Amino acid sequence: MEKTDSLLKPILKKLGIADGVCLSRIKTEWDNIFTEPLSSHMFPSKLFEGELLLNVDSPIWMHQLGFYKQEILKKLRRYGIRDVRFSLGRIPRKKGSEQPPKNTRCLTPRDITFIDEIISGITDNDLKEAVREAAKKSLQSSGPAR
Repeated sequence: MEKTDSLLKPILKKLGIADGVCLSRIKTEWDNIFTEPLSSHMFPSKLFEGELLLNVDSPIWMHQLGFYKQEILKKLRRYGIRDVRFSLGRIPRKKGSEQPPKNTRCLTPRDITFIDEIISGITDNDLKEAVREAAKKSLQSSGPAR
């Protein structure tokens, strides 16, 4: 495997896709590189010439991760990462964690009818779905059913 890797690296670099391939590999192996809770509060976003930008989901976690920067780098060195930076950003949800947030309520039949009435006059399917999802999220986060 190392022989193949040593042959591919120069080709990927010459094509200008080495960073993208490496980033993709890191993203795929993320949950094996880091365990919970780290893996669910930071996620690789961009890679450029050995510097990895990690999205972090909150300022508190960003501050905390600063203390672990050397340990994080140590785990990422085998991917050619020489430095990491932290930035506030979105973290993708893990598969199987599609449960609604704690303050979410279930939609009632009345809510569903209301949403259907809102979108009934929209002819564009993409727009219709976007409005449906926005209305659902709004109603689910608005507290108890009225």
